[in-house]
Amino acid sequence: MPKTEEERVVREAGHDPMITIWKRVLLERAAEWNLPEDERWRFLFHNNYQPHSSSINLLWFHDREKFPRVVTKIYREPKILKREFESLVQARGDLSDIVPRPLHFGVEGKFWTLWMEGVPGLRLRAFDKHRPVVLRTLTEAVLAMHLASRKHQSTFGSDRYGHLVSEPLRTVSLFGSSAAVREGCAKVAAEISSDWINSLLIVPQHGDLFFGNVLLHHQHWYIVDWETYGKVDLPLYDLLTLFLSLILAQGPIPERWSPELIGQMPGLINAYSRGLGLHPADIRLLFPLTLVNWFHIQWEDGRQEFTSALYRTIDQYFQSRDLWENRILSPTCR
Repeated sequence: MPKTEEERVVREAGHDPMITIWKRVLLERAAEWNLPEDERWRFLFHNNYQPHSSSINLLWFHDREKFPRVVTKIYREPKILKREFESLVQARGDLSDIVPRPLHFGVEGKFWTLWMEGVPGLRLRAFDKHRPVVLRTLTEAVLAMHLASRKHQSTFGSDRYGHLVSEPLRTVSLFGSSAAVREGCAKVAAEISSDWINSLLIVPQHGDLFFGNVLLHHQHWYIVDWETYGKVDLPLYDLLTLFLSLILAQGPIPERWSPELIGQMPGLINAYSRGLGLHPADIRLLFPLTLVNWFHIQWEDGRQEFTSALYRTIDQYFQSRDLWENRILSPTCR
């Protein structure tokens, strides 16, 4: 929404009567949600402005606790919050150890609200010097998540190839004017068959697993923002988007990437792939598919700024595909 409209929403939602209503909802449902029923709740009002959509988050803390016990997402329209609530319910059923517990979805006054249990932890940051144990345990958590969420049948039915290959490649090809992107997408399409796609494990992915969506607390990882869960079911996708988000924060050109960070990735990708039984040759094909599906998800959600930046990244990748893969993948995958 336009910035002026977003500011108006924030002003209206921040009025004391609305805060009173939301606190009353929390207190009335506290017993049902297995939360403290007393009045010692305080909140942090967080305005989550995005060019494509904006929401307001209330982080509810009980007494002197450091981490929020409850998070309320507030928005004018139900579609985005409803999708996230349904995704949370589905993900929680598969992955209760790392997913916030969904509590309630409904309308209060002018606003739709999504209530979920808060999770403790500090976010992974892009520019930290990540010790090997950090990325190793995170990779193990992603692998455990995917082993637990494997399915026998894709939600895309008989059109898994169309959903994961032809549609994303067409979207990226038509988005900009880069000849390298068009030629690269055509080459990927020629390399990937429907039989190969249908032979891959069906593993619903978080869909937007970048470094800001993972939190660490006492050696336990939590993952937040599940609204795109299941939009992609390609194995390895989440791990690659996570690693790419870390290295691309340093710039789109491989020469700028941290050698300490890059040096850890081939072994971690191999360890994950062995855990899921992927063949080394699969990894090389899944790499460009991850990029175009990541683009396609963001493009469908109208995230213009992100898709424009990711298109430039994809252009860099196709101009120097061997260089990128030599840096990130092990020799057995190439």
